[in-house]
Amino acid sequence: MSTGQWLQQTSNLIACDQVNDVIDQFMQTLQEELELTNSLFLTLSVDGRQLVTSAFQSTGLLHINDRTSWNVSDFQHPFAHVLHAGKPMVLDYYSLAYWRDNSEFKAFVSGIPKEMSLLLYPLKQNQQMLGLVCFTFTSTINLLKRQDWQQYCGVFTRHWQLLNTVADQTGQACRLTDSIAEIKGKIMLKEDLARLSEELVGDSGVMLNLRQEVLRGANTLLSVMVQGETGTGKELVAKAVHHYSARHQAPFVAINCAAIPENLLESELFGYTKGAFSGAASNKIGLIAQADKGTLFLDEIGDMPLALQSKLLRVLESGDFRALGASTEMHSDFRLVAATHVKLKEKVDAGEFRRDLYYRLCQFPITVPRLSERLGDVPILTHHFIRRFNRQHHTHIAGIRYETLSKLGEYGYPGNVRELRNMVEYACALTSHNGEIDITALPSFAESQIEIDELKDNEYANIGDLKEAVAQFERNIIRTRIHRFKGDRTKAAMSLGLPKRTFSHKCLKLEINE
Repeated sequence: MSTGQWLQQTSNLIACDQVNDVIDQFMQTLQEELELTNSLFLTLSVDGRQLVTSAFQSTGLLHINDRTSWNVSDFQHPFAHVLHAGKPMVLDYYSLAYWRDNSEFKAFVSGIPKEMSLLLYPLKQNQQMLGLVCFTFTSTINLLKRQDWQQYCGVFTRHWQLLNTVADQTGQACRLTDSIAEIKGKIMLKEDLARLSEELVGDSGVMLNLRQEVLRGANTLLSVMVQGETGTGKELVAKAVHHYSARHQAPFVAINCAAIPENLLESELFGYTKGAFSGAASNKIGLIAQADKGTLFLDEIGDMPLALQSKLLRVLESGDFRALGASTEMHSDFRLVAATHVKLKEKVDAGEFRRDLYYRLCQFPITVPRLSERLGDVPILTHHFIRRFNRQHHTHIAGIRYETLSKLGEYGYPGNVRELRNMVEYACALTSHNGEIDITALPSFAESQIEIDELKDNEYANIGDLKEAVAQFERNIIRTRIHRFKGDRTKAAMSLGLPKRTFSHKCLKLEINE
């Protein structure tokens, strides 16, 4: 090859900007210009103990089989000697015989015939050993006297080292960027958990786990199922999922499936057109359409009628729906969060809830703990509710007496956090400005138990209709509370830990007209 040709090959080599590309270009040039058919490129590991085969392999007579590395920490084969001395080594047929005691090297050179020699050429830059190349050639040719290809090797080594340095720096920069992103992520998570602790209040382990689960669920696109007893704060969890999600700037649309009669629930969800049914005097946009780009919260989804469940499943799968009386379909891009206090799996097994919808809703389940599981949170919850009462009513309740707080910690709270909140608000309403809540301001803990004991006295054995007995029990409690608060249903609902809407629905269902 002429000098001009070597310069052209050198230019092609320098044009490579990737480590593997420059190695391929280097080896291909040596093969073509030196007419080599058997070659191997080996890279020295970072610790200097291994020679590693590169992606470029054209071994021919050199048998590497499945080997990917050579141990060069001892001097059992010539690779180690070449690296240690930093000088090339030519091994003819008889010189190779000296190294045949090493079984690995013997297998490596077993295909080399008598008329061929093996050249081991070290690649180094500034006294730093980087690797070596191996190739066979006809013994009558003295390659080491030629300077052209050796100068080309020098250019390659410098460029190879430069690309390795750039790759290392790039890798370090990427790792640094990833580390910074990880640190920022941890800081954001810590800040989000702190903010969320002001909404989902409690220092117990179960509440810390709940807040973490809420943030995990918020960062997914999955449907969320919030499960927990009545009064545990399922709607607060649903709102938190929305608030900490990518959809937080879009609407959060909520509906209680148990508080709306069956015949109205479908029109509330899907909307309707003018004249779709008797009383439809104008078009109405349904909640599904209102939740576009945002979150639709279906509370008490376990009470949704079976016929409506199949329609909801179709909307969840495609996002397409049709308003009542409409001739064309609409599309809504919403994220669904559902909640229930019942054991939905049991309703599925009983055939009262669609199995396919159940699994579609439970993509990311979150369970809200009962207050009885975290009674240690009662003090912090109590002070939280006192502060909230002061803000809402522009009062100044100074706090709560120690013995009163201790009494609150002894109760079982069948109504969960909502019951505690109603107790505290009721007590705040009976406490004077700048005063502290006294135990006399608390509603009676024993009232519910007394009513249960009265039912016991009638002997359970005489009950012939369990459903009617439970309805009568609820009816008696609600009537007692309404009479106690002189017909004020808002206060009666509050004292029972029920939303006013649910309380009114129960009164209608139980035919209570007081």
